[in-house]
Amino acid sequence: MRRRLMVLAWLLAAGGLHAQTFTEQEFVFNIVSETTRDTMRIAGTLTLPYGVEGQVPAVILITGSGAQNRDEELMGHKPFKVIAEYLSARGYAVLRCDDRGVGESTGDMVHATTLDFAQDVEHQLDYLLMKPELFDPQRIFLFGHSEGATVAAIVAARRAEVAGVAMLGGAGMDGKTVLLQQNEAAFRLRGLADSLVERRLACMRDLFAVCDTLSIGQGVDTVKTLNMAFRPLFKQHAAGLTKEQKQQCGLTNTECYGWALAMVTPWMQTFLTLNPADYIAKMRCPLLAIGGEKDCQVLAEANLSAIKRVCKKNRVKCSIVQLKDINHLGQVCQTGAVDEYANLGQAPDGAVLENLLKWLDSISEQGKRH
Repeated sequence: MRRRLMVLAWLLAAGGLHAQTFTEQEFVFNIVSETTRDTMRIAGTLTLPYGVEGQVPAVILITGSGAQNRDEELMGHKPFKVIAEYLSARGYAVLRCDDRGVGESTGDMVHATTLDFAQDVEHQLDYLLMKPELFDPQRIFLFGHSEGATVAAIVAARRAEVAGVAMLGGAGMDGKTVLLQQNEAAFRLRGLADSLVERRLACMRDLFAVCDTLSIGQGVDTVKTLNMAFRPLFKQHAAGLTKEQKQQCGLTNTECYGWALAMVTPWMQTFLTLNPADYIAKMRCPLLAIGGEKDCQVLAEANLSAIKRVCKKNRVKCSIVQLKDINHLGQVCQTGAVDEYANLGQAPDGAVLENLLKWLDSISEQGKRH
């Protein structure tokens, strides 16, 4: 009997078995869209520290661009499930939701913009604030990944109740600049010749300039109009290239039409001009910005530097962390290319989780004292 107890103790210590450290519950609440005035259902999961009574600090997780479920599921990974369970096992309530129009949430994703997503998160914040017996209203944090980092900054700029904002792979520059950086990194990773990369970037700059001069609406007629406006630019920048070279740097007629389709969407029109720095400047809570050295979607060095500058100028307390060999999903990687994601380890890596927890604990302790 004693031997069995010793074996069981060893298994518990080794992680073969583990005591329950958090509980999980599904929730649904209704909100009214400030844009369409339609009633939407927002569904999600709330994880809570097991056995903890009274007020606990809480974190709202905010997904990146595109239609995302509550786990921010991508290529076999569930980053938000990993983060939620990690934090709740260490004393934090964590709220994560399906995006509007995704999973069990309703609403219009097609016409939604970053600003609409910010409104959705404000409703989630209100949901937590209405339950002060469970969640400490002085210690409610936002964690945003990629576009979610911008959303977090928007909400924090508007709402003094936010105790702190943490970002992973967040931008510090406007959408046009981020897209140019992203494209340059992606095409250079493919080994494209410098001259072809420059043609690609020059064409993109011209596309943005055309959109700035047009009053862009929505609909097929506008797509056709934009496509006709873009075609001469593509022809100009592809002059002298072989068919293979045009395909390599994305200067084909098919790519041209794809840009026209993208540019008429409300999301893209907002993204191109929205600058997270404008909102970070108005924040009055601490900020943690984590970037991966090999992030090819939001380049860490350039964007973390921009975030640091705006924080310093506007006296926003910030912690900047750039992690070696980490990609946009927070994974340890080889190159940072998107096609690696599926074959890499946990997203996000333990180094990301540890930095996040250390920062949260520090700010949370200050909130408790106040």
